[in-house]
Amino acid sequence: MQNSSMKLIPTTLNFKNMRRLRQRRNVQTVYNSIKNNDMVSFHNNINSKELSRTIEDIEMNLGQLISHVNTSGHISRLLLSRTLAKKASRQGSKDENEQLDICNSISQQCGISITNLSSTALRPTKDGEIVTKKEMEDKSIPKDCCLKSFDGEITGNINGYIAAKVAFGSGGHQDNVFEEMDTMADWWKTYKNESPDVLVILIDTDLTSKFDRLKEKYVHSANIMVYNHVDFQKYLIDTFYKEDNA
Repeated sequence: MQNSSMKLIPTTLNFKNMRRLRQRRNVQTVYNSIKNNDMVSFHNNINSKELSRTIEDIEMNLGQLISHVNTSGHISRLLLSRTLAKKASRQGSKDENEQLDICNSISQQCGISITNLSSTALRPTKDGEIVTKKEMEDKSIPKDCCLKSFDGEITGNINGYIAAKVAFGSGGHQDNVFEEMDTMADWWKTYKNESPDVLVILIDTDLTSKFDRLKEKYVHSANIMVYNHVDFQKYLIDTFYKEDNA
């Protein structure tokens, strides 16, 4: 197979910077909604639980709070916006879509399609099945009898599924990401070890030691791949790319 990797170059995304920019946009959107008294946009872009806590703490209703910060001006409006705006680090689905989209832009040139899946499309059950939302309903399978849903489906020169995550910084939530991915990979090793399909664990992170441990754990599992978005693109190029695919 001809290796033309020098002619097709992976695209690198800076997820940490993308999150910073998204957070600034989130704050600015809430700021504008307060300033313009746009309550539809306001409620769509805030953490409603944080709003409830804020209202309880300051002993004002929402109308009084909005009136107060708008009367007080820019600084009060900005501080409230920063408090209430949704956290970019908790908008994981946006990051995962970016991961899959950028990998798909390369895979399409390698005879492979990557399809983004909704959070309810396909789930592995703890007893070894992969089920749709309808199958879960028809078979009365509770969600706690399943693992996390697959984030992407791979078809073409290789077939299988992708579990994708972006994890930056330390803390309990980030630890859960690696535990969740380890559980998914272990499930695949248990139930799909002989399958021609592959599982791609796609993690972009600055927690290098955790990532390396996970990668090392499954290095001998032929149909489990642990990559970040750049190395996965490199794998696709090195393995499947031919000039006549482009």
